Amino acid sequence: MKKTTHTATALTSAIMALGLSLGLPSASMAHEAPEAEFTTQAEHALQSTLAQINQDEHLNATFTDVHLDVSEDTIREYNGDADAYVKDIIDLYRRDGENTSKVRARRAAPRRYTSSVFSGVPAGGYCNVKQDFEATVVNHRVTHKRLLGSSYQTGVCLFQWSHNHSWFEGNLDVLSKGTFHAVVKGSGISFAATFRAFFHTNKDSLWQEFQ
Repeated sequence: MKKTTHTATALTSAIMALGLSLGLPSASMAHEAPEAEFTTQAEHALQSTLAQINQDEHLNATFTDVHLDVSEDTIREYNGDADAYVKDIIDLYRRDGENTSKVRARRAAPRRYTSSVFSGVPAGGYCNVKQDFEATVVNHRVTHKRLLGSSYQTGVCLFQWSHNHSWFEGNLDVLSKGTFHAVVKGSGISFAATFRAFFHTNKDSLWQEFQ
């Protein structure tokens, strides 16, 4: 479900829920509001709030023609405070959105990724150090991550890689530490190295910087 559709659905649910609990008439019972001033203020406040949500959440949507049918009971409940009425609508919308995001996060399946960093310098040749891992991304946020196995080397290089350990840092940078070793002119040579792979999030996936 697209974010814009979810936003509209959540907001509609919030208005309906608030109307049922505070006396807002349904579409079949709609009639001219007894307090036009309250209704106008509430519509303007809701329009303004929706525009701010659109900007803050980067929805790329436009909300227009906001219309509310407010009962006299609702107006009395809020003592004529249209801003407080709209705030409750938005609070219900946000709670619905948070709950839906949590459900989606639980249902989202992890994807498998492989970090890959060029290691031909200093290993001597054309090779990469890689690390497999899995991660789940929901709305640009990493909700799960787990390393899979040990780091390893691909390609052809003079020095060979031995895994030491790998770990995550920051949001999702993958670091792999190991030892390069080779026999050069009859002498054994080894040195430790750590490689960092930089990852960034899309809406529901990851991508690595070219390294």
